[in-house]
Amino acid sequence: MHPFFNTTGKVFFLLFGWLVVSASVAALISITLDVDLLDSTVLVMPLYILLLIFIVPNYYACRGLPIRETPWLVLLGSHLLILGVGTGMWMLAGEAYSRLLDSFVEQARWVSIFERSLYINLSIVIIQFEIVALIHYLYLALEATKNLQQAALKQKLLISQAELQTLKATVHPHFLFNSLNTLSNITLSTPEAAHRFCLLIAEFLRYSVAYSKKNSAALSEELEHIQNYLGIERERFGDRLETSFEIDDSLLETKVPPLILFPVVENAIKHGIDSCIEGGLLAIVVREQEGSLVFEVRNPVDELGRKLKGTGHGLASVKQRLKTRHGEKALLKVERDNGTFIAKIYLPLSNEEEVLPE
Repeated sequence: MHPFFNTTGKVFFLLFGWLVVSASVAALISITLDVDLLDSTVLVMPLYILLLIFIVPNYYACRGLPIRETPWLVLLGSHLLILGVGTGMWMLAGEAYSRLLDSFVEQARWVSIFERSLYINLSIVIIQFEIVALIHYLYLALEATKNLQQAALKQKLLISQAELQTLKATVHPHFLFNSLNTLSNITLSTPEAAHRFCLLIAEFLRYSVAYSKKNSAALSEELEHIQNYLGIERERFGDRLETSFEIDDSLLETKVPPLILFPVVENAIKHGIDSCIEGGLLAIVVREQEGSLVFEVRNPVDELGRKLKGTGHGLASVKQRLKTRHGEKALLKVERDNGTFIAKIYLPLSNEEEVLPE
């Protein structure tokens, strides 16, 4: 639907404005050609109301011929064709209407007025066609800007929702419950180890909460956070949890989304190490590959071991965050290979601070 017709108020405003323009043209012709104002009004106003019907559909031509996407020759030729067809039809209607008026009176005069005012009318009609086309393009430009702003706000909301889910997954009650149980056991046996364990939990929670205030973090910070998490879990699993890190040191200052690696590592612990009776090796590799930063997390999977049913929020939140921040430039891939579960995160390699939409 034409934007001027989506509310009653806009329709009345358009009609009132057009009647004012039509009355002004009638007065102009009356003064210029020295004809009776009533005769000029009877001829001109219905014709200009008819002109409105010819001009309004130009909106759909403007939508179908965007200025930035349409070659100038095509744009110019199309609008000239529309102008020519519309003007020709209006002239034929004016000729027929003036003859109809003359048929009701003994002394014909409206055909003469129409023919004498033809150049004035054509000039005004052409100007009106072009002004209305410009108004349509201006409206479409404002509409496009509004849509971009709404898309930016929607993207920001998606990022906020995804990161909120990640934060909830990070400090969910189950993790705190296990950590407090482990702490109570350590406190009874080795108080010094309990002190170190409390420091690990404090650092882990501090980073988990503080990350939401930043758009990005250094890779070194992310890896330190993972080390704190693994230190907490190592107290619970003991010898069942072995870890291996293979990190390209030249990438340590690379900017990455905060907590992008944690859900993958947590998934490896919860559904990998914990499902194996004897535990296993959790391997983390960080490298550069063809202009991308690659995180690779490997963990054993025992199909006959204890399986924990998860919500699926962890890896799903990672996928959503990668999509909203980097589009098709980043992805999460998972695969199984001979009892090993492999998760890989691909990020565009950049040392620049990421700027999210305001």
